[in-house]
Amino acid sequence: MNTITKSETNRRGRHAAVWIGVVVLAIAIYLAVGVRAANTWAHPRRNTYFSSTPASFDLEYRDVRLPSRDAGIEISGWWIPRSGSSKAIVMVHGRGENRTTEFYDHFLDLAAALNTFQGRGFNILMIDLRAHGLSGGVDSEWGVGERHDVEGAVDWIKGQGIQVGSIGALGASLGATSCVYATADDPDISALVTDGAGVDEYASLQRSWKRSSGTPQFFFPAAQLMERVLYGYDLHSLRPVDAMKQIPPRPVLLIYGLLELPADSDRRPQIKAALPDAEVWVVPDAMHTGAYSKVPRAYLAKVGAFFEKNLK
Repeated sequence: MNTITKSETNRRGRHAAVWIGVVVLAIAIYLAVGVRAANTWAHPRRNTYFSSTPASFDLEYRDVRLPSRDAGIEISGWWIPRSGSSKAIVMVHGRGENRTTEFYDHFLDLAAALNTFQGRGFNILMIDLRAHGLSGGVDSEWGVGERHDVEGAVDWIKGQGIQVGSIGALGASLGATSCVYATADDPDISALVTDGAGVDEYASLQRSWKRSSGTPQFFFPAAQLMERVLYGYDLHSLRPVDAMKQIPPRPVLLIYGLLELPADSDRRPQIKAALPDAEVWVVPDAMHTGAYSKVPRAYLAKVGAFFEKNLK
């Protein structure tokens, strides 16, 4: 009969404690990576540096503060009026940017060009999304919450006397996704241009996880879990492509760079199924939101003509 001595029992107990400690530490590290990713998604950099103002383009403008349709969140922006024009466009930047830094610091260039387009032009309202620029709000919300910022901008434009049927939206990246959700919600947005709009956020985040996070794919489920626990978002439910289906028959122009939407991308058939009548313009050699920098004249001509045709 084997007899386990007291010292042997103590030794086994110490080994068990070590292993338990190792397991607990591994779980803590695993979840900590998830917490860091979820916090990064919710809190992008708040860039408050504006590279220029509309005055740099000899344009009249005014600073505005307007309420998001979310109670308690105030949105900051610029109103760039166009005398004689009855049409208006809301312009919305992407994650970590502001109303000037989008398009690699050329977002205001496009706004100025649209304001004077073909001598007629458009009234332009450029906004900073919540948790960005000079706007209020703490958390970035995948475009689901930001859609209310875009809708608040539309409400403000209507308050300036612009009629329903004459208001369009142009968004880049997160701003594009926000405009997709807003247009699906609000019939007062009559025409939509997106640059780099999301399609299926779960698939996109999963595909880019190693490159964007610098950690192995093994940690992605931890990020998915903590995003749900801390912020209430199930990444599987973040599918802008489903909202796209609610936009027709209103006209849509979707712009992508070929480097972000290659010819064999599984997102192409999803976009086509959701918006069979939309125009999809894929710019060669362009990265995400890089189309304007590659072909600014063609970009202005296409976007300006689209809004000229589709806004009353």
